Amino acid sequence: MKYKIFLKKKFGENYKKFYLKNILILIFGKLYFKLRELKKIIQNKFAFIKTNLSKKIEHQKIVKKENGFLVDCTYENYLTFHLRPKHSKNFELESTCNIKEKIAIIIQGPVKDKFEFLKNTISIYKKIFKNSIIIISTWQSENIELINSLKEENIFIIFNNEPEKAQSNVNHQIYSTNKALNLANEYGAKFSLKTRSDVRINKNNLESFFISLINTFPVKENNLTNSRIIIPSLITFKYRIYSLSDIVMFGETNDLLKYFKNESFTIGLEKFGLNENNLLINETPVIAEVFLCSRFIKQIESKVDWTLNGWWGSLKDYFCIIDNSSLDLFWYKYDWQYEYRYLRTYSDKFARAIDFQDWLSLYNNSENNWDLASGEHEKYDNNFQLQNIFKN
Repeated sequence: MKYKIFLKKKFGENYKKFYLKNILILIFGKLYFKLRELKKIIQNKFAFIKTNLSKKIEHQKIVKKENGFLVDCTYENYLTFHLRPKHSKNFELESTCNIKEKIAIIIQGPVKDKFEFLKNTISIYKKIFKNSIIIISTWQSENIELINSLKEENIFIIFNNEPEKAQSNVNHQIYSTNKALNLANEYGAKFSLKTRSDVRINKNNLESFFISLINTFPVKENNLTNSRIIIPSLITFKYRIYSLSDIVMFGETNDLLKYFKNESFTIGLEKFGLNENNLLINETPVIAEVFLCSRFIKQIESKVDWTLNGWWGSLKDYFCIIDNSSLDLFWYKYDWQYEYRYLRTYSDKFARAIDFQDWLSLYNNSENNWDLASGEHEKYDNNFQLQNIFKN
């Protein structure tokens, strides 16, 4: 753009004659157009090289800055791509929504080598969550001095003593999240957004979106919770019983405190008649997110129906599943370069994860006939190896 301004000032109305394109036409004549046609054929049929990744498309850039390039050599598929800023200095989005309720953004879990990622995440959250406090809940074993450098007004840090280790570190998640939620309550946050240190949300104006969902879809009346808990699609699986994602959750702070009640994995297992040497119910491992969700359902209904219909019924009654894209969610772990992992498939008859379309149909009692896609749930052996659908 600066190059064009310079030419216009220097040569007036004739400045377009000095565009590189026009100079090349003058020198090479028809050969220039033939080379352009050849380039298009190569790009359309074999590969493309994208160099100007921060160019304006219909008057607006998607990203502020990118000096790298992409090479696509796919042949049987269409490749699209999406860029998100690594650094907060290149992130200009802000929120404009106006809400009365204070919200707590909880960032839970180990930091370790992802400090710079966390630092930029917090700077971004200060732009898109303006009526919020931020609570980092991590461990005494972390670099306390480094993490404390993030502390400022409305940013609080908890360094927890690590609890007893349990399968899938579920005690760690329970304890650190529970501590953060209690602090959120102390500071008057009616709602909380529970995330992790390896997650970044990039969408603005989410506070009004979340509260609108809660108001639009009231929870089934029960004696435990006031509102639905909102969860994105990522690792919320259709055919793994009670596989409700625990990576990002939004809800009333008091409801989330009941979800992450400070009760150990061992005690929770005992209430299911299990122990750490016996973790299967109906060939479903009661660990990690499955443990947390089924424990929550047991609090509400006093029993758990370990079937697909029981699982789908709880989704309909107590939760709301939204698309990852509604949050512009980035999870910096496990094949993170694949934007739609778990969520899209063109090689099987159905995708593994549940999205908002699925959930809304379920909520409205539409005849999804999910059981026709698979007549059984995901079944695991004692080593937690999948034995039936998706095993290959």
